Amino acid sequence: MRKYAFVGILALVFLSSPRDSRRAIAEDVHRDYSALKQALLDGKDIHTLIDLSMCQVHGTDKSGPPVRGVSHFEGYMIQADGTIAFARTHFAVRPDKTPVNEFLSYRLSASGKVEHHTIFLNAVTFAVLHEAEFDCEIGKGVAFHW
Repeated sequence: MRKYAFVGILALVFLSSPRDSRRAIAEDVHRDYSALKQALLDGKDIHTLIDLSMCQVHGTDKSGPPVRGVSHFEGYMIQADGTIAFARTHFAVRPDKTPVNEFLSYRLSASGKVEHHTIFLNAVTFAVLHEAEFDCEIGKGVAFHW
């Protein structure tokens, strides 16, 4: 349980900001792959809503940690098979004062399945401190707004 608290604390620090939260409430939430793909191709500014508790720990039927927030990704790639991939790196400091780089990556398939992968790297040595993977779906753990 301790490792989920660590993931939750760090993810919440980077995912949530008052400005983004207000925008999320004010804008329509889109839960459709086709609409997202078109919005990306149209150059829309996309924000991602995440609730890891509605996702599954990869390879299990166990729910993810109680972490919710909003994030903005500056770059997306739509691959030949239709998969939409996006990632973000965030610098943070753990409760034990260790500086870390948090790397988040998402892969969204045309079926609406979302693979969420988080890696925490020591900011000095780049050693992997923690890794977590979650399986989500559009409308169940992940939504998008623009």
